[in-house]
Amino acid sequence: MKKNILIISIYYPPIQSIASNRIYSFAKYLDRDKYNIFVHTLDDRKSFHNDLKDVFVSRSTNNALFKPLTFSKRTNKIVHYSKVCYNIMVKRFTKNIYQSWINESFKLLKLRVKEENIDLILSSFSPDASHLLALKLKKEFPHLKWIADMRDEMSCSPYIDTVTKSHYEKLEQQIFKYANALTSVSKPIVDEFQSICQEKNFLFAEIRNGYDFPLEKKETMNDTLVLTYMGNFYGDINPNNFFKAMKLFMGKHSDAKVKVQLVGVKTHFKIPSLLRDMIEIIPSVDHESAVELMRQSDALLLVHPSNGRKGVFTGKLFEYLGVLKPIIALVDEEDVAAKLIRECNAGYVSDNSNIGKIEANIALIYDEYIQKKERIFNVALIQKHHRKQQVQRLAVLIEEYLNG
Repeated sequence: MKKNILIISIYYPPIQSIASNRIYSFAKYLDRDKYNIFVHTLDDRKSFHNDLKDVFVSRSTNNALFKPLTFSKRTNKIVHYSKVCYNIMVKRFTKNIYQSWINESFKLLKLRVKEENIDLILSSFSPDASHLLALKLKKEFPHLKWIADMRDEMSCSPYIDTVTKSHYEKLEQQIFKYANALTSVSKPIVDEFQSICQEKNFLFAEIRNGYDFPLEKKETMNDTLVLTYMGNFYGDINPNNFFKAMKLFMGKHSDAKVKVQLVGVKTHFKIPSLLRDMIEIIPSVDHESAVELMRQSDALLLVHPSNGRKGVFTGKLFEYLGVLKPIIALVDEEDVAAKLIRECNAGYVSDNSNIGKIEANIALIYDEYIQKKERIFNVALIQKHHRKQQVQRLAVLIEEYLNG
């Protein structure tokens, strides 16, 4: 007899984000012969095309008076930082910006749990609204199994204030008390949660993000080295040190032909005059077009500076791996992203602060391009990071709790 699973997440298509992709993959790849899948998410007033016809999707609105502003369009610095300040104020003075969504959702899902005989709920953080809703349902229906999925740290995050930290610490203990299992995107983050859990028989599992398209290498015939960065720059994630290294490289190789594509970035940075002719800013594109741009590139750029956090793959890394193009990675050399790139023989790694090594890695990539060297990727390991394969890890966890 099929079991019934309810997935709760603020992020789900048509909202476009790494968070949406993760939850969508759960709904897409869990075995339909074993499970009926229900998803509850946010009504964001966009078109609700649901291409998974065997997944029932319900939505509730968020009627909060003050809501965070988005950054989907290019704006000048004054507007950008005004939005940032506004969002900080909303977060600080609003107890929970999704409280109306939680309340409306709870009324709807109480009926769904009864009518559909829900066996298990899976809630996704962040924000914490999904976990708070799942907690209310668990208290209302103690028989429910509950898996709390964490894309990021909670109370151990270095980016939160003391008030938020205290709130998260209390919520974590509620999760450990009422949930059955916790999943997250990397082992260091899983281990961090495990270290603060005092409950016995609580299970933890690493479910990584991944790519969700056929593993395929497209041979390119570009007459210049095309190096592509996908996604936005924000906070300490910026191209400044890459630009410094590229200036050094061009100073030594003035005849080198290089084109740098920055796709979907907001230009809150200055491009050095020496590099302006070789750098192209490309507006955001849909996911299919983004994958095609990566496949047409000769190499890919990953930027995520060391900041003390561990367990940070970044979602785009898996898609970089999936197109089988070499990567120049400016990341923590001792963290999971660097380790995975090395294990996959997928490129060159340096700390974001090591300008000399970044320049040396650019030279190595350029040499590969000029010499037409064939890179032998660890395809078997890369295949394990297809979304379908990662969801199989989730399925093992679900089976243990539903049938245990």
